[in-house]
Amino acid sequence: MLIYVNAINITIQSGGFAMKHEKQQRFSIRKYAVGAASVLIGFAFQAQTVAADGVTPTTENQPTIHTVSNSPQSSENRTEETPKAELQPEAPKTVETEIPATDKVVSRPKTEEKPQEEVSSTPSDKAEVVTPTSAEKETANKKAEEASPKKEADSKESNTDKTDKDKPAEKDAKKDEAKAEADKLATEAGKERATTVNEKLAKKKIVSIDAGRKYFSPEQLKEIIDKAKHYGYTDLHLLVGNDGLRFMLDDMSITANGKTYASDDVKRAIEKGTNDYYNDPNGNHLTESQMTDLINYAKDKGIGLIPTVNSPGHMDAILNAMKELGIQNPNFNYFGKESARTVDLDNEQAVAFTKALIDKYAAYFAKKTEIFNIGLDEYANDATNAKGWSVLQADKYYPNEGYPVKGYEKFIAYANDLARIVKSHGLKPMAFNDGIYYNSDTSFGTFDKDIIVSMWTGGWGGYDVASSKLLVEKGHQILNTNDAWYYVLGRNADGQGWYNLDQGLNGIKNTPITSVPKSDGATIPFIGGMVAAWADTPSARYSPSRLFKLMRQFANSNAEYFAADYESAEQALNEVPKDLNRYTAESVAAVNEAAKVIRSLDSNLSRAQQDTIDQAIAKLQEAVSNLTFTPEAQKEEEAKREVEKLAKNKVISIDAGRKYFTLDQLKRIVDKASELGYSDVHLLLGNDGLRFLLDDMTITANGKTYASDDVKKAIIEGTKAYYDDPNGTALTQAEVTELIEYAKSKGIGLIPAINSPGHMDAMLVAMEKLGIKNPQAHFDKVSKTTMDLRNEEAMNFVKALIGKYMDFFAGKTKIFNFGTDEYANDATSAQGWYYLKWYQLYGKFAEYANTLAAMAKERGLQPMAFNDGFYYEDKDDVQFDKDVLISYWSKGWWGYNLASPQYLASKGYKFLNTNGDWYYILGQKPEDGGGFLKKAIENTEKTPFNQLASTKYPEVDLPTVGSMLSIWADRPSAEYKEEEIFELMTAFADHNKDYFRANYNALREEIAKIPENLEGYSKESLEALDAAKTALNYNLNRSKQAELDALVGKLNAALQELKPATTHSGSLDENEVAANVETSPELITRTEEIPFEVIKKENPNLPAGQENIITAGVKGERTHYISVLTENGKKTETVLDSQVTKEVVNQVVEVGAPVTHKGDESGLAPTTEVKPRLDIQEEEIPFTTVTRENPLLLKGKTQVITKGVNGHRSNFYSVSTVDGKEVKTLVDSLVTKEAVTQIVEVGTMVTHVGDEHDLAPVAETKPRLDIQEEEIPFTTVTRENPLLLKGKTQVLTKGVNGRRTNFYSVSTSADGKEVKTLVNSVVAKEAVTQVVEVGTMVTHVGDENGQAAIAEEKPKLEIPSQPTPSTAPAEESKVLPQGPAPVATEKKLPETGTHDSAGLVVAGLMATLAAYGLTKRKED
Repeated sequence: MLIYVNAINITIQSGGFAMKHEKQQRFSIRKYAVGAASVLIGFAFQAQTVAADGVTPTTENQPTIHTVSNSPQSSENRTEETPKAELQPEAPKTVETEIPATDKVVSRPKTEEKPQEEVSSTPSDKAEVVTPTSAEKETANKKAEEASPKKEADSKESNTDKTDKDKPAEKDAKKDEAKAEADKLATEAGKERATTVNEKLAKKKIVSIDAGRKYFSPEQLKEIIDKAKHYGYTDLHLLVGNDGLRFMLDDMSITANGKTYASDDVKRAIEKGTNDYYNDPNGNHLTESQMTDLINYAKDKGIGLIPTVNSPGHMDAILNAMKELGIQNPNFNYFGKESARTVDLDNEQAVAFTKALIDKYAAYFAKKTEIFNIGLDEYANDATNAKGWSVLQADKYYPNEGYPVKGYEKFIAYANDLARIVKSHGLKPMAFNDGIYYNSDTSFGTFDKDIIVSMWTGGWGGYDVASSKLLVEKGHQILNTNDAWYYVLGRNADGQGWYNLDQGLNGIKNTPITSVPKSDGATIPFIGGMVAAWADTPSARYSPSRLFKLMRQFANSNAEYFAADYESAEQALNEVPKDLNRYTAESVAAVNEAAKVIRSLDSNLSRAQQDTIDQAIAKLQEAVSNLTFTPEAQKEEEAKREVEKLAKNKVISIDAGRKYFTLDQLKRIVDKASELGYSDVHLLLGNDGLRFLLDDMTITANGKTYASDDVKKAIIEGTKAYYDDPNGTALTQAEVTELIEYAKSKGIGLIPAINSPGHMDAMLVAMEKLGIKNPQAHFDKVSKTTMDLRNEEAMNFVKALIGKYMDFFAGKTKIFNFGTDEYANDATSAQGWYYLKWYQLYGKFAEYANTLAAMAKERGLQPMAFNDGFYYEDKDDVQFDKDVLISYWSKGWWGYNLASPQYLASKGYKFLNTNGDWYYILGQKPEDGGGFLKKAIENTEKTPFNQLASTKYPEVDLPTVGSMLSIWADRPSAEYKEEEIFELMTAFADHNKDYFRANYNALREEIAKIPENLEGYSKESLEALDAAKTALNYNLNRSKQAELDALVGKLNAALQELKPATTHSGSLDENEVAANVETSPELITRTEEIPFEVIKKENPNLPAGQENIITAGVKGERTHYISVLTENGKKTETVLDSQVTKEVVNQVVEVGAPVTHKGDESGLAPTTEVKPRLDIQEEEIPFTTVTRENPLLLKGKTQVITKGVNGHRSNFYSVSTVDGKEVKTLVDSLVTKEAVTQIVEVGTMVTHVGDEHDLAPVAETKPRLDIQEEEIPFTTVTRENPLLLKGKTQVLTKGVNGRRTNFYSVSTSADGKEVKTLVNSVVAKEAVTQVVEVGTMVTHVGDENGQAAIAEEKPKLEIPSQPTPSTAPAEESKVLPQGPAPVATEKKLPETGTHDSAGLVVAGLMATLAAYGLTKRKED
């Protein structure tokens, strides 16, 4: 009795709590059984086991040690603060076949053992196989031997046992009987073991996600479901209501308290309440359609969903919502301290609303899920110092002391009401354990025994929960949710708070699934286990990899309870080629045998038996890899691979952001790319500098509009501040549009890039000039290149600016690169990404990148970015848009730890291989570091086309859409040498010929010659043309250029052999149709006036209104050359050509526009000498139309052969300022783009009947047009090469003769002689200059005086280069910067371009016209 009293005294000292502030010495008195007192004293030697019908004691006794802390858990829930340690007893050994349960349940002290970084997918503890084991068989055999007759030991005694020998049949029968008995025993043992295995696999394995406090997107939850399926889990426990309420039904109307709260009002109130708890930037809640989709997605994966809406605690959002809706004082109040999260059970209105809300959610989940968790944990812990349950029970022992009257009875009634509501919808109710029979006190009432108890804690000092043994005795099922397995997001390692990841991993390792908290020495029956991830700090970042590590550890540590991964086996079967007829019979047989093994696998294997599946998969994969094609299939496969290689993108990247490239330079790069078989040009228009301006640069952001001219001016100033390129500042919209169309005509795509938030020098300066303050990132120092992600004003402006560019490129290009490389390298010693993580800004970067990706996708563009910032250090602290195409250029270097390509590939990304091995920095020399020309050229051969940086191909073969060669301008003042770029481009194409398309330009030209209308040609010539066209192969690579050239030759020959159908000869039958008489046309000329324009310019020195003609206008003259055809008395005129024979002189008039200023009484502004500036204005040149006759086209029909394109003329004005007024003078005019003449064919073919004598009328002799071709011989330029031996020569560029087309008017004089007059002459094809190198290097022997022979000096061609400024800004030599993206290559021949000169087109068509008879006379 004395011991019992002492035990009670210990209880009072350790477990009491203050009931009021003024009564701190009063403690609760609890009733304890002697066993419980013994536990509190310190030791109890008791062990129990659970039989099928409940809890029964075992015959084995084990010591049970409990230590109870004096410090209770604080106001946070099970995951919020550091509860003190309570060591629970180890579970006793049982007679069942489950693994021994070490009941460490609530072990609080940190373990010093670190979790393993990687856990083998196949634990060493294998689960028992369902077939009989060798031990069982051996036991059965022994029993069989015991049952069988004993053999005689000594041969001497054999004679005495003749009876047995005389009865062999009887003896065999006994042996068979014994063997049958052994087999029976083995089978029974196997069945027992199979039952045990199946029971384990039937247990629930659940992962719990706190999606009430923190928002999880549907995509994130689906990824968790995928992992759950992979690891063998059965359910996802989703807390949608836990402090926050993050799931909203379509109809949220609530009827309670005699009224109906409108749906929209409830939604607004709950949304506000959740935001008041934590305004998550990623989202507020899931919608009903998203939840339905999620449930169906999980169901398809074989995963159940268990929803939770927690109450009466953890209701922050709902309580705030109730206040918004007019329900007064819904929060529980403890002696003046209000609970932020717990409803007052005495507030009938609040309780009624909460029940109606739970009913609403339960009705939705009915028939969609099996279980509904109603919560019931941690009542008012925040207001009672974690003693809410004791407070509810206190009135029974301390009546009239101010405690809630019948508080705990009301809680029981509330819990049972919720259970009834849930069950009314066909769902099973579940709740956390702590409030159920708190303090093991059953005197307050009975909880609904249908409530499944999620047993998470055994309590701690002052938090005395009922034992799991008691709960089982009360009829409850137990879901083991041991908090030894808990992980709180953001607490990622030891030392970062209670329930950190290391603690959870170690807890899983040391606490098996059978270990149920506070078992009181009993083996507790449980329906499954649940591992949980909590979001006590909802702003902490969710790391999928850390969650998956926790899930994987739980599955591996309890492998015999988790189903094996069959998905990988199914995937392996799906990867077997469908058409096995293409492979040899022997190799197919091996595949079929391996597939048969997989299909015959036991469908109830556990994760512990994963090896069995993995080995079967490995054998199948090996068999598939050894499949051998038949000879015919091998040829088909090789052809298919050739096409696949050609489909890869081959990209040349040009840094046109740092350095200005003219339109002509870019066109020549496009020409070279087309010639070599590239698919795209990647053009960095924004990269440090911003060298592309739209016509309208108006930007609307930050609640204001920045005027177009202001933005243009600011960007130009910003670009010049970066580098004032003497060659130009920015491309215009018209130029970029022209470039895109030009590239398209050459079969080349254009990939624009506007880099941000780094490499933004020009934009940062521009923003400051536009009034946006401090846009630069600031770390060790202020960055000149990078935007501050915390400056919302700057961020909004840049997003709007990039959106403007995206709008322009949408529909014109397929890909848009938004950059995102090298964040603030200049301000962090190239540690920008690390700094972003350190300052918790990495999430801001992810949000920014994802926004740009979304903007691109909205406009139909494929988003692309450099790899630098994506998943830095191979960590998924944040999530990036999976649709971004990654331009992978580098894995980084020491201290710059970029994500590996393997890691990004595991995230589902595809790559444009932008390997830094192929980088060339203009002007870079070997002594400057990497990125010099010779090294880049060498690497085009050494580094395979598909080899991503830091990997070795083909050992690592990741999904690439193509590869990109890059030209950088880190030193923008460095000279651009076109021949260097072309040399590198050629080397890249030559060393990867299988990927580069052959040069199809000649074929394009031949195809352009094919008449659109093929009527009237002979059958034989058309068949030959069809055969040549059919033989064409549009998928030949660069290594098969000769094959393509041969095909082009055949097509050319077929075109040359095109002949008109045979004409009629002899007399006509009655119904025959005779050909029309061919009549040669005459050539006439007609002139028209071209009016001049009047250009007015202001002269501030002239009085207002006065005009002065500076240059008198002179009208021009245009001459049209017309073919006139007379048939049957009817004339048809066709314009063959038009030429300006007299240029227009525009009239220039000065107009007085006086400038007034203070003190100038006469109104004349003083003249101020200002140096003139150059103003360039673009003018459009309209194209002309030439009409030609086609005698094989029916009369009255027309067809456009070449579509006309307007040209461009640049007018150069000298603009000077006199007293504030501009004076503009035309200095020069230059045609920058020739107009393309439109060619139209007019049919002239006429048929008639009635010319019985086959005589054609004599045509009137009139001038005719005669066209003659003339060859222009090429010139030869010789230059010396000091590295070539003297006397040796080599042709660098082979000369090609040009062609000139001369147009003559031919008439007949009176004496019958032809008179030929030259009308026009057009260069149809420019001659190509032949460039020959002559060696000058001299070597000799025997020169005793040491003097070398003097090499003969010869003149060489000097090519003046653009002078560079004497001073250039110092540039950081960065070897490996940014890169590009791919475009899907259409498998057809690119369209013919429009780059040929107008003269060439006209000449070609005139020649064709002549061939059809304009210069022929009808034969007699």
